[in-house]
Parts: sequence; C-alpha cells; structure tokens
Amino acid sequence: MRIAVHDYAGFSFPLELSRELSTRGHDVLHLFTEASGGPKASFKAGGNGKLQLVNIDIDRVKKDNFLKRWLQERRYGDLAVNQLNKWQPDVIISTNTPLEAQKKIIGWAGKHVIPSVFWLQDLLSVAARSIISNVSQTLGRCAYNYLNKIEIESLSRADHIVAITDDFIPFLNQWNIDLTKVTIIPNWGPIEQIPVLPRKNRFSDHHGLNDKFVILYSGTLGKKQDIQLIADTAANRVDDNEILFVIATDVRGHNLLKQQLAEKDLPNLLRLPLQPVHLYPYLLASADVSLITLEASAGAYCVPSKLWSAFCAQKASIVAVDKRNLCARITDDISAGVVVPPGSIDECLSAIRKLKNDESLRVDMGKNARRYAETYFPISQITDGFETILRQIVIN
Repeated sequence: MRIAVHDYAGFSFPLELSRELSTRGHDVLHLFTEASGGPKASFKAGGNGKLQLVNIDIDRVKKDNFLKRWLQERRYGDLAVNQLNKWQPDVIISTNTPLEAQKKIIGWAGKHVIPSVFWLQDLLSVAARSIISNVSQTLGRCAYNYLNKIEIESLSRADHIVAITDDFIPFLNQWNIDLTKVTIIPNWGPIEQIPVLPRKNRFSDHHGLNDKFVILYSGTLGKKQDIQLIADTAANRVDDNEILFVIATDVRGHNLLKQQLAEKDLPNLLRLPLQPVHLYPYLLASADVSLITLEASAGAYCVPSKLWSAFCAQKASIVAVDKRNLCARITDDISAGVVVPPGSIDECLSAIRKLKNDESLRVDMGKNARRYAETYFPISQITDGFETILRQIVIN
C-alpha cells in the first residue's frame, strides 16, 4: 500500500509507526511540520527506500494569537493537501492536527475516494471551549460551536477513527458518530529509543543533578497543563535543598511558567530547553520522579503521552490528573506512581515526600512502569492493529 501518515505535531510515536510500516514493504509518506513547536521526533536520519519524510515549511505557529493561528492552520491544511495530491496515497492516517487543517485533509480524501483514518488524540473543540472559557464564557461557547461542527464533520467523513482512549466514546456517541468504525489503540512510548539508563549519567553530571532529588517535567507546557501547580509546588519546597524541580520545555512554556512564578527566580528550579532525541533518554534517567499534570477540565479531552516515556525510562510518576483519565487509571492499576487530584498542591507535596522518603517504593513503581511498557509498547504489535484497519478500509 501507499500510506500517507500525517502528524502535524511531529511526535516520535507516529514516526515510529511510519518506519515500521515501511519495513513491512509499504510505501510511506510521513508529513509533519517543524513550525508547530513542542517536542519533535528525530527526523535527521531521514527516510529510506520505502519511507519519505516531508517537513511542511510554514512560519512558526503563533499559538497565543487566535486569529493568526487560525489563518496559519488553514494555510497549513492547503499545503498538506498539495503534498497528498502530488503523492496520491492509497490511504491516509492523520493525527495531532488542528481542525481547520484536518477538515481539508479528510475532505480531500473523500473527494478523491481515498480511505482516511482520523487518529483521534484530543477532543479539540472541547479543549478550545475549556481553555477560552477561562478568558470569556461567551467566546468559549462560540469557539466550541464553530470547531465542534468541523470536528464532527471530519470524524463523520473519515472511514475509520482510531481513538487513544475509551474516554472519548461518550462524546463520539453524543455527536452521533458511527461507533462501529471506532477502534481504541492507546498511545505508547518509543521503548526502543528509551532504554533504562543509570540514574547518574553524563547528563546528570553535566547539570549537577547527582546529589539532588529530581522531579522532572518534560514536554509541552501550555494552557491545558497545570502550570500553576508546578509553580506553586516548586515554591513550596524552596526550603528543601535536596529537591530540585527540572522543567524541560520550549520558550513558550518557560514564559508561561515565569508568569505564574511572578518573576521569582527559585533556587530549586532548573529550566532547560527541550532536549534533542539523543539526550532525551539521559534526561529521563536523571530524574527520580516524573511529574505529569493537566488542568482539571483537561482530563476529559486529553491523555498526556509524556507519561509513557516515563514508563519506558522505568521512573515512578506523580500524576496530577483527574482520576478517571486513562493515565491516572493505568498508573493506579499497575502501581507505577502516585495519582493526586489536579490542582492539589498539598497532595502533590505529600506525594513528593512519600516518594522521596521511600526509595524501595520508587524503585518498585519504576519497575512496574517499565514492565507495562515492555508488554504494550513494542511497535510490531501496535502496527499490527493499524495495518489490520488499513487493509480493511482499503479493500472495502
């Protein structure tokens, strides 16, 4: 098959899927953009005879300017369609994509009778309502009504939907989406790229982390993450010289964090940029605990995949996410960390103390996390699921 995998965000796990599909003999076009910000996969290795990588080059997306962002995302959709039009795939998988662009991609596929898979990572209209309503309830409702119409249309027109959690099913049912075309395939961490490394390593040496109890937050830090919890928790532990909060994120994330800190420069907080792929496993290994957060309302429409990287790295996690969220459920079920209510500084601090004072508990939780990753994250079995769906919709 000629398979187009479109991942606007440029994350590691969709690229891993594309590489595996190409090793199975499929011709794969992998589309992404560096302009979307956030952590990126390593695209430097390039493709191969069966895999073509294309960065759709646009100006850096203005995430905090809604009008400019909307215009950029519409233009991006046109550019993505141009690439698909030139390559003419047999089937399309599109994920992590703004709805204006997703509408164009799914619409183009339908017009040309090319089967499409909407790989559903977030309920974006629900997310927009939640985030924008913090500024204005009226604007939040307007944004939801506008984007929800696009989201429902794109989901309805797609030949199949891969949802990353069954938490999305009630929403899809409410939106009258045909549930017989929905398959649940949870996200995963790139376990082959994240081995278990020593706690003391070249990265921890370089950054002076060896004698600290390191709480790590790494990845996108935006409006749906609980930045206030991170800031307040770090500020409340400023008297403990052994604890160090390490925040590895992009410039936008650091700026948002700085706003919450009210310009304070905390001595127990180390700010780092997003790390390149070859250093990322060492960053994860240098932590004692991984911190995962979401705003209370975000638990309904988002599953933070950064947790799966912590699982791969064999790290215990503090998961400050609604207990009904898939991340919280799995962490609790397998005892891979401590789940605390979103926004609860006291319970987050209590979890830090608990894990700091009980090394054997941390070690056991880390082993449970890695065991889960080894069981569910091998790319061969994940690709089997996608390949089965692709064959079904192409044949039909």
